[in-house]
Order: sequence, then structure tokens, then C-alpha cells
Amino acid sequence: MLLSFHFSKAQKPFEPGYIVIAPNDTVRGYIDYKSWSRNPETINFKALTGEKTETYGLSDMEGFGVHGENYVKAHVEVNISATEIDNLASSPVPEVVKTAAFLLVVNNGPKGLFYLKDKDGKVQLYIRDKDGPYQLLINHRYLAANGQVVNVTYYREQLKNFFADCPGLIADQRMLPYSQQSIGKVFDRFYEKCSSQKGAVTSYKPTGSLIQVGVVAGLSSSKLSFEGPVVPELVNGDFPLSNKVSGGVFLNFVFPRLKQRASLYNELVFTSYKSSVVRESTFSDDGLSKVTNTFGFGYIKLVNMVRYQIPIGGFKLFLNGGVTNGQAISVTNERKKEDRFQNSDPIVTRQEAISAPKKYEFGFIYGLGISYKKFGLEVRQEISEGMSRYYKLTSNVKRNYFLLSYRFLEK
Repeated sequence: MLLSFHFSKAQKPFEPGYIVIAPNDTVRGYIDYKSWSRNPETINFKALTGEKTETYGLSDMEGFGVHGENYVKAHVEVNISATEIDNLASSPVPEVVKTAAFLLVVNNGPKGLFYLKDKDGKVQLYIRDKDGPYQLLINHRYLAANGQVVNVTYYREQLKNFFADCPGLIADQRMLPYSQQSIGKVFDRFYEKCSSQKGAVTSYKPTGSLIQVGVVAGLSSSKLSFEGPVVPELVNGDFPLSNKVSGGVFLNFVFPRLKQRASLYNELVFTSYKSSVVRESTFSDDGLSKVTNTFGFGYIKLVNMVRYQIPIGGFKLFLNGGVTNGQAISVTNERKKEDRFQNSDPIVTRQEAISAPKKYEFGFIYGLGISYKKFGLEVRQEISEGMSRYYKLTSNVKRNYFLLSYRFLEK
């Protein structure tokens, strides 16, 4: 409940923005920004933070802008031809329909580029000369009579004609994919090389994944246990906690969507434990038998987790979970038996505690933490399968981590 309260307080979906009611009527206020993966058809808007929220759609406004994204209403053609191989049409001419949509403005200079990802997830790109009509860039594929799938890249010829006043702008049309990023770079080159307006007004550049690199170090507290119908001295043994230093490096890929709250977090770390359990037996003639089982493993581990962070003021609370894969680089696996009869010297024998232990360890891991600027503090728990490879004697290692991290690179 406490986490939910802080989460609701931390969420700020309404961001400063504007709506265009008419060509010369722009209203500024706050828009419920939802990090749209597809172009929205409606938005929630309020002029002041405390006012009632109103919904605006295609029939209510000419455009809007929020979070560095600007949208304009346009009546355009949309390519509705199927893209799945099983449903491809047999015509080299695409099927298009006319509709109204909010287009994302990629470039709004004298020559403009616009983006639409419709409700079916299909990407459509449009070009436009200043104050001219929107022209759909057509990328189409169909099923020929001989059963071959044919890709028809009309958009490359369209761009060649569109930039006819800038020869050589597209050096190799065959290497130009149908994507916002690739075609957007063509527009950038046009304004650098051929336009009298240097530095076109670029409304939107897709945000790439943010990469964070740093180090992590702290304490690991490990508890070893066994289960099964055999080797009771291990199954019934209460192995004490093993506290060791753990640390390594991390690489965090922050996704641009979800306001950079979700990320794929990866670590390469060293962690270890060493624990012993002792069982003693005495005999009537003052004899003593003492058995000590000792296990110690040092692992290089690859940790892969999905992380979600929640801004709270200048701090960020984060939760993560995933899997670990470890390879042992040091192994202690010993059963030491000491037999003493009356006052004689003990007879010591040593052997493996379990035969042929696994050096690979798989586990699940989860935790939560908090970060401030470049520093982070985190608590985790890992549950791994341990070193036993026998189904009648299973091993389990539970680890708790208390970690401090420092990020030294972000790009």
C-alpha cells in the first residue's frame, strides 16, 4: 500500500503541451502523455492542473504537441494492403483508402516528413512540399503469378523526384530502407547540402535506447541446504550463513518508451560462499568420530533482469527481476572424517563431499532499490539450484545481496 501511494504521487502523466483548435487558435495547457506506440486518435487535455480533463479528437482540433512530439491533423491516403505472406494480394498496385489522422511531424521545414503508425501497427510515411498535399510514400509487396513474393519500393523513386533539385542526395537508393530514421537522415542531408534554409526545423527525432555503464559492489549472504532421501548428514545439516564480498560491472539498456522507466539490466559479477557443517559421534571407550562437510564455490555470474523505475522527487525507486547464470571458477568440496580412539592420534581421511559437483549454476533473482544521480542502493534475493546433479539429493542456495552501485558512463 505504501509503494502504491508513492507510485501514484510520483506519476505525472500530464505534461505541458498545446492543442491547435484552429489555424490561429492555439491553447496551452497540460496533456496526458501516454508514450504512444501508435499515433493517437484522441488525447486528454486541461488548461490548468486543477481543472477538469477534457477529451479532444480529430473532430475537435487541428493538432497538438507534448513531450517533444508534434502532431498535425491531415486527410491522407493509407496503404491497407496485407503484409502477411499468407494474405498477400496479387496486384502490384497497393490498396489505399482515404482517412483523417494525426501525423507525427518528423520534419516541418519547406520539405516535410511525417509519420503514422496506425491501429494495426503498420507504418506509413508522408512527404509534403510547403503548403502542398501530403504524399504517401509507398512500400508494397505482392504475390506474383509464379508464387514469388515481390517487393515494390515505389518510395525510392518518389523521393528521387521529390528531391530532384538536389542531385546525388540519395547515393544508392537500394540501400535506403523504409523507416523514419533512414528517410529522416535524407531530409537532414538535404538541408545541409541543398537548401537555402540551413538547419530545418526538426520537430521529432526518435529517442534511441540509453546505455548506462557502471560498477556494483557489496555483501552477499548465502545459505546452502540439501533435500532428498539420501545422505542424511547433508540433508539434516544446518549449514551456517556465509557472508562474502560480491561485485562486478553492469550494463543497463534503458528503453525510450515508457518515459525511460523500463530497462534491460545486465551484470557480470563475482560471488562466492563457503560453509561447513560438523557432526560428531562418541563411543563408550572414549572414542570420537567427527565428520566435517565443507562446500565453497566462487562463481562468475551473468545476471539479466528487467528493471522498472519510478521517479520520486530527485530519487528513483526501482524494482527488477530476472535470471542468473554462473560458472564456478573455484571449488571446495570436501568431506573430512577424524576418528580418535582413547588418547591416540586421530586418523584423518578426506574425500569429496559429493561426487562430480556441477560447476554451472542457474537461478532466479529479484529485488528493489533506490538511486540518486549516479549512485544506487539495492537489496536482492537469488534462489539457485546449487551444485548437486542428483535427483535424490537436490541442493539449493539462497543468497541475499546488499549492493551499492555507481554509474560512470551514460550515452
